Amino acid sequence: SVHSQVEMIIPRIDELKQILNGHYIINSLLSLSFIMTRGTALCPYVFWFGSTCEVDSREREILMFLSVMIVWKGRKASNWLHYLSTVFMFSKLANLILFFRADLVLGVIYSLLIILQMVIFPEPVYDGPENVTYFQGAELYEELTKKNGTRWVIEFYASWSPECRHIAPVFAKLSEKLSLPNMKFGKLDLGRWPNEANKFYVNAAATSRQLPTICVFQDGKEVVRRPVVKNQRAVPFVFSEENCIRELGLWEIHNKANETKKKGGKGEKKNN
Repeated sequence: SVHSQVEMIIPRIDELKQILNGHYIINSLLSLSFIMTRGTALCPYVFWFGSTCEVDSREREILMFLSVMIVWKGRKASNWLHYLSTVFMFSKLANLILFFRADLVLGVIYSLLIILQMVIFPEPVYDGPENVTYFQGAELYEELTKKNGTRWVIEFYASWSPECRHIAPVFAKLSEKLSLPNMKFGKLDLGRWPNEANKFYVNAAATSRQLPTICVFQDGKEVVRRPVVKNQRAVPFVFSEENCIRELGLWEIHNKANETKKKGGKGEKKNN
């Protein structure tokens, strides 16, 4: 729904502190650099070689195309940080084109600034609260073969994948909200343990569209996964909190696990 999409891309007040660091501040400046210099008092110092500081029709077309792309790609954002990352990526690309169009030297300088930002201020890794077990090597496979009645929600990811980093807050929130002694959340880094990818039928190649993949297991058997693979191709899936809950049936699984727990069903103690 429109309401849920708005909630997804607009952060709560307590979440805003996450963007008060060098990565987001520098990226914001880089994303706005052309607008901040082209039509302001800084223009004569930056575009010293030009006869005018007005934005011409071609530049307006590029900026308009940027706006359309941000809106279009924003539909696939899993959360507001992912949306912000998309805005930065396309804004910097548009700025790069605009600066190169204005002057080769300005384009080269802007390119160097982007590289410096990526090296000095990389995107921060999520370090908020979560209730997730991190498996290593064959530990997950061994855990699932126990068939002890525990439902496992597992994210297969790679630490080098931007998409995996973007959904980290979503998976963490789900684990905090839905974990039970007999419904647990776990993660396995297929970038570090590529041999495990074959066991769970996940393509962990650098060009793979299957990272991240979230699977639900019960009694050692896979119940559901996203994204699904059809004709050897992963069907695109937006890993928003709402989509994960709906498409993976997490509330239904949570309720059944809770009923089993109340009836004294078999389940392990909750991981910390």
